[in-house]
Amino acid sequence: MINIKNILPLLSLLTCLGAPASAQSLQRARTAMDELDFMTAIQEYQLLLQREDNPEAKINLAECYRKINDTDNAEYWYAQVVVLPQVKSIHYLYYGMMLQANGKCPEAKPWYKKFVDERPDDARAANLLRACDLEAELMRKNAGIYTIAQIPVNSSADDYGPAIWGNQLVFASDRDQGTYLRRTSMWTGNPFSELYAVRFDSSGSQGDPGQFVYQSAEKFSSGLNGKFNEAAAAFSADGETVYFTRNNYLEGRIGKSEDGLMKLKIFSGHAAPNGGWTNLLALPFCSDEFTCAHPSLSKDGKRLFFSSNMPGGYGGMDLYVSAYEGGRWGPPQNLGPVVNTEGNEIFPHIDPNNRLYFASNGHIGLGGLDIFYTTEKNDAAWNLPANLGYPVNSTRDDFGICFGPDLSWGFFSSDRDGGTGRDDLYGFKKIAVAVEIQVADALTGQALPGALLTDSRSGHTYTAGADGRLAFDLKTGECVEFSAAKTGYDAGKGETCTHQATPGSTLVLQILLEKQAKYTISGIVFDMLDGLPAQGAQVYLSNVCGRPSPPPFITGADGRYRFRVDKDCCYTVKATQNGYIAGVSAELCTQGLVPGSNIKTNLNLLPYGPDVLAGTPDPSVRPVYDPLSGLYENPDGTPADAELAEGLTLREGILYDNGVPTLPSAADWQSAPTGEGFLLNIYYDFDQANMREESMPELQKLLRMLSDNPEFKVEIAAHTDTQGSDEYNLLLSQRRAEAVVTWLMRQGIQRDRLLARGYGETRPVRPCSDAVPCSEADHQMNRRTEFHILEVQPVRETTAPKVKKEGKDAPF
Repeated sequence: MINIKNILPLLSLLTCLGAPASAQSLQRARTAMDELDFMTAIQEYQLLLQREDNPEAKINLAECYRKINDTDNAEYWYAQVVVLPQVKSIHYLYYGMMLQANGKCPEAKPWYKKFVDERPDDARAANLLRACDLEAELMRKNAGIYTIAQIPVNSSADDYGPAIWGNQLVFASDRDQGTYLRRTSMWTGNPFSELYAVRFDSSGSQGDPGQFVYQSAEKFSSGLNGKFNEAAAAFSADGETVYFTRNNYLEGRIGKSEDGLMKLKIFSGHAAPNGGWTNLLALPFCSDEFTCAHPSLSKDGKRLFFSSNMPGGYGGMDLYVSAYEGGRWGPPQNLGPVVNTEGNEIFPHIDPNNRLYFASNGHIGLGGLDIFYTTEKNDAAWNLPANLGYPVNSTRDDFGICFGPDLSWGFFSSDRDGGTGRDDLYGFKKIAVAVEIQVADALTGQALPGALLTDSRSGHTYTAGADGRLAFDLKTGECVEFSAAKTGYDAGKGETCTHQATPGSTLVLQILLEKQAKYTISGIVFDMLDGLPAQGAQVYLSNVCGRPSPPPFITGADGRYRFRVDKDCCYTVKATQNGYIAGVSAELCTQGLVPGSNIKTNLNLLPYGPDVLAGTPDPSVRPVYDPLSGLYENPDGTPADAELAEGLTLREGILYDNGVPTLPSAADWQSAPTGEGFLLNIYYDFDQANMREESMPELQKLLRMLSDNPEFKVEIAAHTDTQGSDEYNLLLSQRRAEAVVTWLMRQGIQRDRLLARGYGETRPVRPCSDAVPCSEADHQMNRRTEFHILEVQPVRETTAPKVKKEGKDAPF
């Protein structure tokens, strides 16, 4: 066989008679390598290594075995090469490829990684490295979709490159061993390949080529088969024109390149009225200086796809297309870097629906050559190729696919284990419809590469390609739902069914994902000891949507905090610091906000601890916030100017946050008139312990404070005016304090966190007595309730207090 699939550019060379002998094996081996006579080179290098340890011999032995597709021997010799001082980075790649081709992906990965590290711009190893990671995905991708079987036409030699011509299977084979003058390829040592044909009968087989009835294989046409290689035929829709690959030989004339090699060309021929083929011509874009091979003709006959190593490509062999215009084939157009790689793309096949199949060892695959397909975009560009997966593809070379008229069956070539010869022909039946999922941005329509698609049936997750597409086949009569996920986007899903789909059609399912709105909550935590930003405060974010909370934010010198939040959710922000009452925001919701909105809320830390209060700043040193004027003032009462932190500036007493005026929110609590604790605005009727209706907002505020600070134990201190006896007032104040405690307990606050204490008239804030008359306003001020934070104690699990957002509690 001429190894068209892997040894590229494919050449066949006659064994030269009378080649000058060389005294040294090394020189003979080098000469053989230059002439692409790999079989002779292997023999000479092996003889040389029997006499001496020669690095060049080891390197070139590995290369020779790779080029003749002997992966086992190539693996052995590359293992010797990669430890040599003379090793090159490309040898790491080839060693990995041989390991992967031999089913050793885990062993191949470190060598791919080594190649990527040294050649980061070469995408081959990166793709192959990823292929090892995706091996399981490729193995299950089309499980149950294809059934394959060897067909009874294979020989012990190479049989490959099938094409369907009516009820005949046309293929290439180097099986002919019977000629008197045996011509062989120096490249492989095998006979040259010729075109063969075998008739088949598909009736009663239910479209399964494994059940077809095949006749004996015969040479296809003496008019096409010549002295050298013929392979890879393609036929026009009417069957009257053939395109095929042949060495540069026509009508007894051999064409050679400047370096003396006989390249491959694509020839055309026309069916003769009495059988056979006439008017053989090389296509005009072919050249003596490069190879063109593996033609495939579109259904309308206007485009010819082929592979070539002509200058200007992206790798070894690239895929090209030529358009038939004005009665001739036009200049070839490279299919571009989405299809073509630094490796080899060969054996194209364009089906009637313009889905282009081909073999490649440069895209992500299972090893060796894998079969892929791509579809054309509207702008004549091509989508990212999709791997057909197992069982069509294997860890060995799989190539040269073709389809029957209804696209539900066909043939391909493979050198996988278990075959009859080297390359064998396999038939396949496809019980599925092609499905293509396109994941795109809902707003822009742009593809979302790398999106994760999860099959609801199996739970398996697949990765969309660089064009946001995932192509696969779905069994007929089935439905599948896929959920799509992409970082920065809300999840989406879509369903498609094949019940009404026709064979050979492609179902397109588009899943549009909406970008996650980037909302933020931010603000400044203020230390209300002086009204300046609080450093070292811990800021917590909680939500009512069941989502995990982020770690606490620790404020810096600027007191700022910032959280990213999700859409359609409500949050609460809480700032804490030892010796301070926590500052807690109201509920902050993102529903209905414009995407990208920031919710700004400042938080106050109110000092209560004696250690904190003892550190009250000296007003003669730094500005202090005056809540009455709303300004930051100097010691002399003038508005302050100062640089507090980056972006925080005081100008004329006003605090600017990056140029925007800001200030602490209104104080939650007013200090008690005595300077100890905080005043509760709870009102009682004269001589009563019942709290008046207008006390409810203050009670709710106290309940929230205790809920936000579950570690606090507080004293509820009630005071009376001086009217009445001392003993009576002491009892009345105790009843009033207990009324507040009872209400808090009913809302879920634990009893051991509350201490009710009545002080009667022993601590008046207005000096009223029997001897000092007071106004009703003075008496009202003395009739007050306060709370004092007594201690901080460990927090215990308990039922959440019933904090009411509005309304009132029934009993007073």
